[in-house]
Amino acid sequence: MAGTLGNIPKYTVFDGQSQLFRNDLEVYAQQKFRFVALIDNIPAFYISRIDRPSYTVSTVEHILLDHIVRYPVRVKWDQISFTIREIFDGQTVGSVGGNVMAKLLAHSYYYPDDVDVAEGFGSVLSTIASPLDAVRDSTFGTRNLTKENLTRALGNLKIVALKPDGTTFETWTIYNGMITSVKFSDNSYSEEGLTDINITVQYDWAKLELGQGLF
Repeated sequence: MAGTLGNIPKYTVFDGQSQLFRNDLEVYAQQKFRFVALIDNIPAFYISRIDRPSYTVSTVEHILLDHIVRYPVRVKWDQISFTIREIFDGQTVGSVGGNVMAKLLAHSYYYPDDVDVAEGFGSVLSTIASPLDAVRDSTFGTRNLTKENLTRALGNLKIVALKPDGTTFETWTIYNGMITSVKFSDNSYSEEGLTDINITVQYDWAKLELGQGLF
């Protein structure tokens, strides 16, 4: 019987799946390079690679004689990473690395040398306030490693897959993303490649939606 696997019907209105046709793969295969990654304060052109979201279903095992039976427990969304190319001049005032570090420093982190040691009083936070710091803290709150601050620092994150004509095929939206690792590429006299920054993001969940219209 068409559309069945054993006695299990497929492609019903209840499971949300669409039937896939063999001939479509010969003409409409999706290609890796047709994408843009949309991240606050980072132009899409700078992002050369990005993981698409994935998930793992964790299980618990039950022993039955010599057999192991597994039961599902919860869905865990796996971390993703993306790569940003760097520039050294042009219209940009700062740098790509500076923008990445600012996402940490503006909301979530103090350098240790921001703490003064006062004689007779031990280590205390500096009592001399920077005007820029005061404005930032009044807007975003004091810097600390909280989920609110880290998710605000990263901002919105979407991965858009494109068709050859430039229209949007599908969009991944990342929810509550936090930067958990920043790795700058090395410098080497024996290489002429471009420098970049690899960033790892953890998040709570992601949604995949079909999209229409020009990007």
